[in-house]
Formats: sequence, C-alpha cells, structure tokens
Amino acid sequence: MSPAAVYPENPIFRSPGERAVFEALLPQLSEGDAIFANLEISDSVDGDIEIDLAVLLKDHGLIVVEVKGAHISHDGNYWIQSDPSGSHAIHPAEQSRRNLYALRNFIHTKWSLGLLRSDWVVAFPHCNIVDAEDPVLPLGKIIQKDGLAHMLSQLKSILNTQRDYSLPNFENWVEIATKNLLPIVVQKTNPKAILGNNYEFIRSLTHEREVLLDQLSENMRYYVQGPAGSGKTWLAFEQDKRWSKAGKRVGIICYNRGLTTYMQGKNGELPEAERVAYVGTFHDYAHLIGSEAGDPEHYKDEIDRYRDDLILKAEQVSLERKFDAFVIDEAQDFLPAWWQVVELSLKDPASGQLALFGDDQQKIFGERPPPEGNFAKFRLLENLRNSQQIAKAAHSLITRPAVARGPHSFEIEYISVADDGDQVPFTAPWKSIHAAADDVVEKLVDQERWEPREIALLTIQHRHPVQSIRDDEDKMMNWRSFWEDEDVFYCTVGGFKGLERPVVVLAIDGFHDGINPNDLLYVGISRARDKLVVVGDPKEIAWIQSKVTRVNPLLA
Repeated sequence: MSPAAVYPENPIFRSPGERAVFEALLPQLSEGDAIFANLEISDSVDGDIEIDLAVLLKDHGLIVVEVKGAHISHDGNYWIQSDPSGSHAIHPAEQSRRNLYALRNFIHTKWSLGLLRSDWVVAFPHCNIVDAEDPVLPLGKIIQKDGLAHMLSQLKSILNTQRDYSLPNFENWVEIATKNLLPIVVQKTNPKAILGNNYEFIRSLTHEREVLLDQLSENMRYYVQGPAGSGKTWLAFEQDKRWSKAGKRVGIICYNRGLTTYMQGKNGELPEAERVAYVGTFHDYAHLIGSEAGDPEHYKDEIDRYRDDLILKAEQVSLERKFDAFVIDEAQDFLPAWWQVVELSLKDPASGQLALFGDDQQKIFGERPPPEGNFAKFRLLENLRNSQQIAKAAHSLITRPAVARGPHSFEIEYISVADDGDQVPFTAPWKSIHAAADDVVEKLVDQERWEPREIALLTIQHRHPVQSIRDDEDKMMNWRSFWEDEDVFYCTVGGFKGLERPVVVLAIDGFHDGINPNDLLYVGISRARDKLVVVGDPKEIAWIQSKVTRVNPLLA
C-alpha cells in the first residue's frame, strides 16, 4: 500500500472513473503526501463545491483533479461526454478551476501560512485525447487513459510551473492542511455507506460478464474457469435462466449445499413459467434418482464405492424425467462417476447442453479429473468481488492469479492469539482461536458498527460451537438462515465455498491432513468481500502474512 495518507480511509466514489484515477494515483504517492476524495465545501461565491480528488504533495503543493469518465470528445467548440444516458456538453476546465480556488481559499482562511502553491488538472481516465487546441483546457492539463500509470510526474510538472506562490516555509504543512480539511470530509468510515457503494460497483462489473454468454451461445458444451470472485456463479444462473426461458428442461447442480440455497432463492424469484426445473446438490440429485453419492471422507478412495449403483439408477431414469441441459457450478469438485450420471440424465446425449463453471485452484475436497469430451474453454482473468487488498492477498496463494478490479477497501487485520511460546504452526488449541474470533465479532458489531448479518465467522478444521448446534438441529434451516436472518453466520471454509459476506472473520484453527493449506487459505480469504480479519496462533499468523505479502509480478 501507498504510505500516503488517505481521507476518508475508505473513499466512496461516485463513478468508476473517479475510482480508476484514485487507484492509479495512490501507489505513486509518497510518505508525507495526502489525498482526499469527494470533498464538499461551501464557498461564499460559488456555493456548494464538490471536489473529486484533492492531492497534497509535500514537496510541490496542492492540486485539484476533476474527473470525467465515459467517452470524452471535442466538437470544435465544446467538450462532449457520452455515456449510455446520452451525450451532453461539459466544462471540465471551468469546474476544476472553480474548485481549486474555493479549496485554496478555504485552506488560506484556516491557517497563517499564506496562499498555497496550487493548480488544477482534468482527468479523462477512459479516453486518450487528440489535442483539441482548446485554449481553456490545453493537452498538458489533461490526464489521459494512457497517462494514468505516470500521472504523478504530470502533476508535479504542472505544480512546478507555478511560481506565483512558494511552498509554506514549514516542513509539516501537509499535516496542518489535513487537520483543517478533516472536518469537511464527506464520508467517514461508515460501513453502511462503504458497503452500499462497493456493492453497486461490484454489481456493475459482474453484469458486464453477461456478454460472455452471448459469445458462448453457439457452443453446445463449454467450461468456464476462473478464480474466486470472478462472477462464475452469477454467470451460471444467468445461463440457466436463458435456457429455461427458451423452453428447455434445465437442471442446475452444485457441490455445496450453501451455494445451492442461493440458486434456489434466485430461482424462486423468477416468474413460475421461467423457473429452472431442478436446483440441488449432486447428493440431492443422487437421492432423487434413488441412489446416493456417499460421504466425502470416501472420495479419496481408489475405488468409488458408490459408482455402480449411481450409474445403474441413472440408466433407469425415464425420458420425461431427463433434462435438455445442465449447468454445473463448482465443477472442479465432481467425481468421474458424477459426470457419467449427468450424461445419462440428458434426454439426448448428442444434443444435450452442458455449461460448467469452476475453479481448478479451489480443489479443497481432493483432486478430480475434468469431464471427458470436447468442451469449449474460457478462462476468466479478473476478480470482481473482492476488495483490492483481499484479492491481492488471496491471489498470492495461487499459481494463476487474476487482475483485481474490485474496490479499494479495508486493510486486512491479523489477530495473534497468545500462546506459551512452545507451540509450532497449526497446533494452537482451536477452542482458544474460536474464543478470540468471537471477541473480534463482538468488537465489529459493538465498536465498528457492522451489522451482524454482514459478518461470517469461518473456521478451517473444526466447526464453531454455534455452527455445531445449528447444524445438529436442522442443517437446511441453518442454511436458510444465511439468507433470511439478521445474525452472524458460522461455517467452515469448505462449507462456505462459493459464498461471500462483506466481513469475514477467518479462524485458523488447524488444517486437515492431505489438503494443501494454501488452497484452504485461498478459499477462506476470498470469501470476504470488503473486510477480512484473520485470527490465529502467532506462528500461524506470521506464516500466513509471509505468504500473502509476497508481491506477485502479475499483480504489481
């Protein structure tokens, strides 16, 4: 992370363009610099002023950035901004200059260091501009799409040409200016505001994925793979909706029960005539055809003890109970016999359609071979769901990371549970880890104002006592509570695969034998959308931090 100060700590942006400029500029700043997002001040002349970004560079001065997203062009007279709502004239130079004067005067009235060296600039983060020869907005005052990666140099050059005012003759002038601006920071660290803004941003990115289904529509069978947070489950259900709406009898099968409850809920929201014919886990489907898939503890056996009966029962399914198409989510978790059952459950194996979605880096239930046959393959390369901080931590644990496109949000917290100094990694008493995780949840709710329904407490090896009680009473009721209740949700990482919550407290309470700890950590970390707190033994925490703080060249 950049050593520069950020205000508010978790900025809320009004547009993707503002976010793009902020996230490109922040890593370029240095210690002693500060950046403010969405400042609102009242000016005696111009009234209410909204400033997209204000940057305080300790060795150069103040610069105000006015951001204009979407497509920008110049018609010879005016700058034109075009987006899905239409095209309209904009006056970015006048707006940026007005904002600068208002902010500079505001600071001037609050201190005794004189007028601050300052200037303005306009950013068009989605466009590259041919010089329009606009005397009001020369090319040198425009940050273009291709200039985002080195915009700091441009800002410094602009400020260095300002000779009317010198920098304050005081080393800590940025700190003084910051203290005067803090009372007018619009959005403090308000969880509700941050979550709402981040959710809408992620939602817009995810819905951009729908074009992929158009591109794959002529393929009878395809397999979409991608990392956690890449929108696979959303795409899977959208494909279901399309096929069902076209009159096909469609089934959607998942591995995890929790993910199935999500699909069932989404299916229930559709008009009755458009609903998918079947939604369930493979275990549920096995019971439906009169067989069983067995307990996961047997999945690593050399011989699949359930295969023969599964195949036999699938062969006996009547034609009217078969399907035109299946959508499979978490496809990486399916055993070979399961693929045979899916094939046998199609009305016509030659024309039956299959859409598979999975992540070959989330095989926490053991190695599984892919299905046989010819599948068009597509790999998603972007993480849309997780914050920048969480995505980069998760991707440091895998060999095929994705580009992090999610919002800048909360820093990851690591909580070390005290031990006696004699323990080694992965042997901390798990009950004490759970107790410490409970304390974190209490703090999140009571002190940080998170809603209980926004939090999931996930464990690695042992079920939390609350989960044990709820599962033993009614496992399906417990899963329904994930969507319907207002309470904290308790689950293991394996059970929560495919799901998310804004806040995750990840309790590192040991690892199962035979499973790569990296895989479990990757899945656990990526369940958090906005805020992640990792709780564990000091040695475990140090071990995890050493992994997730490595810089992957693909993410740098």
